[in-house]
Amino acid sequence: MGNISANRLGGLGLIIGPGLATLLFLIIFVALGDAGSAEPTDFTDFTRQSKFEGFLGLLPGVSLIFFLYGLMVLGNDIKENGKNEALFRLGLLGAIFGILGIVVAISLGAGVNLESSSITVTDGYESILNLVAGSIQSYMGLLWAIGITLIALSVSSNRDGLHRIFALIVALLAAINIVVGFVNLLDASSWEATFILTPISYVVFSIWSITLGLNLFKKA
Repeated sequence: MGNISANRLGGLGLIIGPGLATLLFLIIFVALGDAGSAEPTDFTDFTRQSKFEGFLGLLPGVSLIFFLYGLMVLGNDIKENGKNEALFRLGLLGAIFGILGIVVAISLGAGVNLESSSITVTDGYESILNLVAGSIQSYMGLLWAIGITLIALSVSSNRDGLHRIFALIVALLAAINIVVGFVNLLDASSWEATFILTPISYVVFSIWSITLGLNLFKKA
């Protein structure tokens, strides 16, 4: 195969990674609409997922690993050509733990759909697994929000015009998610009320990531 530069591959990671994960989220929770989106605290709803939904639910972790590579390449670009590289690196740690939380939550969720006569489980194990997965993803989501806030602030200091404004908007939205994350961890009853913020955040962040990816791709 031909040679591909880090900027091109990293740009593709930023373009495809979050966008694909967001698309899959919207398909599973909005289009198909029977995966627990109506009541996030009712973890037994997730056992109603079909095999097709379960398969789609495995893919976001893969796409976000690709996105993580894109962030690393973006960090190198900021280090070479900009400022606040240290702030970006600190934010990258939050993004790494956030993606790790998603991967772990997906793995636990996959355990709910395991069907084997050789596996003996007790009643209610699905709810327990989903509760653990939801708790992990909520805490890691808080670290993710902190990380993205720092990354967006770093990017804003290295961009001009609309790119700078877009980065500041993402930083503000991520900061709101930090507050929401603390609230959700302290009171699970707030999850349903704050759940609408999740798809909005995903869409805005994905669009922003695409703009970053296109800009990085052009530098190849």
